[in-house]
Amino acid sequence: MTHNFPPKLYNNLLLVFFYALLTFYSCKVASSSSEVNDNHVQCVESERDALLHFKQGIRVDHCGYLDDWGRSQECCQWHGIRCNNQFGHVISLKLGGFVSDNSGFQPCLEGTLGNSLLDLKHLKYLDLSINNFTEALPKFIGSLASLEHLNLSYAGFTGVIPQEIRNLSRLTSLDLKVRPFNMRVDSLWWLSRMRLLREVDLSGIDLSVVTNTWLSIVNNLPSLRKLRLDDCGLSLNSPSSLSYTNSSTTLSVLSLAENNLNDTSIFEWLFNLTGLETSLTYLDLSANQMFGNNLQSSGRSMKRLDDLCSLQTLALPYTGLSYKFSDIVQSFSSCPHKPLVSLQLSKNQIWGSIPDSIGFFSSLRVLDVANNQLSGTIPQSLGRLTMLERLYLTSNYLNGTLKIAHLSNLSKLRALSLSYNTAVVVKISSYWIPPFQLDSLDLRLCKIGPYFPRWLLTQKNLLMLDISNASISDTIPISFWNSSLGPRFNMLDLSNNMIHGTIPDVPVTFNNVYSINLESNYFEGEIPSFLSKNVSILYLKYNQFSKGLARLLCPQTPRSLFMLDLSNNLFSENIPDCWSYLDQLFSLHLENNNFQGNLPSSMGALHQLNALHLSNNNLSGELPVSLVNCKSLVILDLAYNYLIGHIPPSFGHSFENLGILTLQNNNFFGGLPTSICDLSQLQILDISNNHISGTIPRCLYKLESMVNTDESSPQLDIVLGSYLEAVYDSTLVMWKRKVQEFGGSKSLRLLKGIDISNNKLEGHIPEGISTLVGLKFLNLSRNNLNGVIMSRIGQLTSLEYLDLSHNHLSGEIPQSLSQISTLTVLDISDNNLTGKIPVGTQLQSFDASSYMGNPGLCGEPLPKCGRDETPIIEPNGNGKHETKDNFILGLCISVILGFITGFWGVFGTLVLKRTWRHAFFRFYEDTKDRMCAIWVRSTDY
Repeated sequence: MTHNFPPKLYNNLLLVFFYALLTFYSCKVASSSSEVNDNHVQCVESERDALLHFKQGIRVDHCGYLDDWGRSQECCQWHGIRCNNQFGHVISLKLGGFVSDNSGFQPCLEGTLGNSLLDLKHLKYLDLSINNFTEALPKFIGSLASLEHLNLSYAGFTGVIPQEIRNLSRLTSLDLKVRPFNMRVDSLWWLSRMRLLREVDLSGIDLSVVTNTWLSIVNNLPSLRKLRLDDCGLSLNSPSSLSYTNSSTTLSVLSLAENNLNDTSIFEWLFNLTGLETSLTYLDLSANQMFGNNLQSSGRSMKRLDDLCSLQTLALPYTGLSYKFSDIVQSFSSCPHKPLVSLQLSKNQIWGSIPDSIGFFSSLRVLDVANNQLSGTIPQSLGRLTMLERLYLTSNYLNGTLKIAHLSNLSKLRALSLSYNTAVVVKISSYWIPPFQLDSLDLRLCKIGPYFPRWLLTQKNLLMLDISNASISDTIPISFWNSSLGPRFNMLDLSNNMIHGTIPDVPVTFNNVYSINLESNYFEGEIPSFLSKNVSILYLKYNQFSKGLARLLCPQTPRSLFMLDLSNNLFSENIPDCWSYLDQLFSLHLENNNFQGNLPSSMGALHQLNALHLSNNNLSGELPVSLVNCKSLVILDLAYNYLIGHIPPSFGHSFENLGILTLQNNNFFGGLPTSICDLSQLQILDISNNHISGTIPRCLYKLESMVNTDESSPQLDIVLGSYLEAVYDSTLVMWKRKVQEFGGSKSLRLLKGIDISNNKLEGHIPEGISTLVGLKFLNLSRNNLNGVIMSRIGQLTSLEYLDLSHNHLSGEIPQSLSQISTLTVLDISDNNLTGKIPVGTQLQSFDASSYMGNPGLCGEPLPKCGRDETPIIEPNGNGKHETKDNFILGLCISVILGFITGFWGVFGTLVLKRTWRHAFFRFYEDTKDRMCAIWVRSTDY
């Protein structure tokens, strides 16, 4: 079909078209050139002065951003500055960023934000993110009327967001996110004045006071496309009362993670937004307990998700979602194009099996259903997800075998996690060459062995590898150490297998490794030198290493090693004296080896040390004076060695945070210094089996942590707070006559006790000990203590173990002892205690051995006291009762009277009556003669 235009009209239309095209091109070039620095543009003098004045407020510049400011007059050439090409006005100031060093991440700029920025009247773009201004957000920010983009995220500002910010009516992008609750608002209505806003991020700002208004304000931003309000303390009241007349229909990104949305009403708002089904691509509601294990609310919300067919990312971790996984997958199956890219549902109560239909989501890149209740086998249909990059199935109840067929088509796979599925068997040929290069592999507690998975040798980009508890009983190929562990490697865990052999000393260089854990294997020989390079946490305990300690501990250059555990190995040398290179050390475990000699004095350089474990070695000599410089010590364990000398009085003044002091089974002598009473955080004091003499300090009542019954010493959590994962220390304690390990954040903090048994202490037990009501155990046995048991011992209501045996204690057992209902072990044997054991359910339940060796002690479970014998009542034939004692007494009297009557009745008569006496003896003689005659006749026969 053709149209015939008159030539004149045709020429005019062509001229207009070319004119429009030329105008558009000229505007485009002008617009583009106005925002690009040009070497010939001249800086406006007043704006240059404003920038130099801004520089004066910056105290520290870690990134060197401002080094070139002032060197030339052309401020448009300075770092972070962009100018308008026509007039030289500053239109962009971008100075955000951070730098990484040995101490962590440092913000680029530190200082104050001067109001000289007001002279930058044409400023459109301001980015001061990730700095440290440590002041309230200045009100003059609202006067930068030309601003279109404002990014002050993580800039260090605090306090209330000023209402003046409402004047920035030209803003299209606003980012004020902070660390949680460092800033707050009194009202949010200023946001509704910014009608051009397309992107808003207020994450971390306290919005709890705007619970009833925030949704209305959001509804009135017609251009809004991206909204992030994570961790703002938001809740939701009555979204049904909202008007949806002017609701945004262009919202594509919505993130409300980590708030207080405790029901599913947020979905009611979402599904009432007109057009949302075609615009929303990203939805993150994680860490809101909105479902609350309610199957009905879960199902209703999940079924509505099939309306959101443009959704690419759905994040609902830790929301209390309880629903069948196959039904969730089915909800998205009705969408024709199945655009889902990321499905994150971890830490819920999702149940059922992984359906085969998961393989139809060809765009899926992230599937995270870790920490749920999934069961059944892993379907091979996962192998059809050719775009899959990250697969997290950790901590479920999956079973079956993971084969090559599951993985052979996943060429883009970067992370695979199946840990804590103990019934999963990984059966992959050692000669298989995977199509992918993983950066993270976590197969903890899956069955991989007995052979080492040699297909791992093909993986050159690993950042994290965990194949611990995997039943591997093989050697590790040399090529694993020098090819799979590259410079970017961050974490390795091979612990709790049966891997044996030596580790080769290969030339491996790590940039910054967080953790290497090889504990509980059979590695032997020398520790390789590459483990001494840039490793923050190193666990080598429960192996058979015997050499290489000096090379590990004496690197000749400072190291950022935070935790080192070499316990339970075969080291028999002296401890190297070069600890000054490891002054960042938090925790040191060298126990259960055969270390010889004295403690090195350079240990005093470990100023950050929280825990020092040297028990069960062959150490000798006195404690070095320099040890008191380790002022951060929380745990000091030197038990089971041959250390001598006095316990330094300086301990009490130097170790303000000391929570556990364990010196048992050494050769310390002298008195117990009273300065120990100044250790207000002390929870466990064990100096048993030494040669300590003198008396028990009366000031023990000052041990404040033992007075409290709660978890009073959070210092016992030896945690590396700067890392993502908390790492807790542990220690061995003599608990109820058996050495037990206590560790983790809770059990160690709850344990409180005193053990100074088997020494040479004398004198009385201080009454003040009865005020330490948090004590779980008290052992003063095998000393020379005398006097009485403190009368208020019953105040120790948390006591579970009490041993006062083998002393010279006297007097009676206090009645209050029977009030301690928590006692499970009691021993007060071998003393000089007297009197009756107090009657009480607890004291009578112990074996008699708990009281033996006290001759004057009686009462249950020992024999009853004489004055307390209870008469036994027995019935007689007349229905009356006599006591057993009266019956025996009457019987004895009757026998005696009967004997007297019978004896004197016969014998007395013979004495007094002569004729009866002659007749009796005549009868006796006649009887005797007859008996003899009978005897003679019987013998004749």
